[in-house]
Amino acid sequence: MERKNNTGLLVGLILMTILAAVFGYLYYNEHAITQKQETDLQARVSELATSEIKLDSISKQLDARILEVQGLGGDIEELQKVKASLENDRIALRKGNATMGKKIKEYEDFLTKKDTEIAQLREENQQLISQNETLVQAKTELETSKQAISDSLTGAISKNTELESKVTMAAALRARNVKVYAVSSKGKIREGENVKSKRVDKVRVDFILEKNPLTMADNKTIYLRIIDPTGATISDTKTGSGVFQYNGQEQGYTVSKDVMYSNNNQDVSILYDREAPFTSGKYTVELYSEGFSIGEGSFSVK
Repeated sequence: MERKNNTGLLVGLILMTILAAVFGYLYYNEHAITQKQETDLQARVSELATSEIKLDSISKQLDARILEVQGLGGDIEELQKVKASLENDRIALRKGNATMGKKIKEYEDFLTKKDTEIAQLREENQQLISQNETLVQAKTELETSKQAISDSLTGAISKNTELESKVTMAAALRARNVKVYAVSSKGKIREGENVKSKRVDKVRVDFILEKNPLTMADNKTIYLRIIDPTGATISDTKTGSGVFQYNGQEQGYTVSKDVMYSNNNQDVSILYDREAPFTSGKYTVELYSEGFSIGEGSFSVK
């Protein structure tokens, strides 16, 4: 009886040992799995935290570059698009359904590229600022010189205005050697003094436009006024007559001609063909351009 009891006790101890071993294995295995999960979770949390920190840093850098480019007058559209994309990625990251390693690298590369562009834009702006400062300095020096000239003359603003007016007048065209010729219907040309009325069908005015370094070489309109013996300006719209501004008032002219001023003492000829006959008496010829009287001459008809 005692031997049976010893056998049963032995079997029970063996079973308990086996069960303990099984439970020990299960516990160890479960513990190992839990530790791995915790390690993976910690790694994931660390990755998310690192990505969040980097994205936040990149976001602030984008804000700074947007402000700088905007201040430099550059285009911020691309920067704003990247900033919007980054904010979307941050939202996805916080939901835990995105991996940001590749995107963060792209954002960092974009910032590097933009830094190069911003540096170039900054340099261009600095050049513009330098140029502007030079212009401002030159303008200041010019204004100082003008004021000094004005002060040396009269010490008043009115004298400065007078000086500018004189400079403008100095740049006016000048017609030299004004000669008037009578041209008959047969093309015969006579000097315009005491020409018989029947031999005057056209009037030709020849002159030299003097060289003037102050005058701009461009297209000039020359207005010709022929004033008859009664003091009236010969005018007929059919032959190209009209009006122009002189001393703030409208003046009638007989005929006009556009001349490309070459600033080299060029010869100019203006031909006027009148349908009505010229009556006897002395005629005055006046030339105008750009608001100035530039020359005059005369002819007479007997």
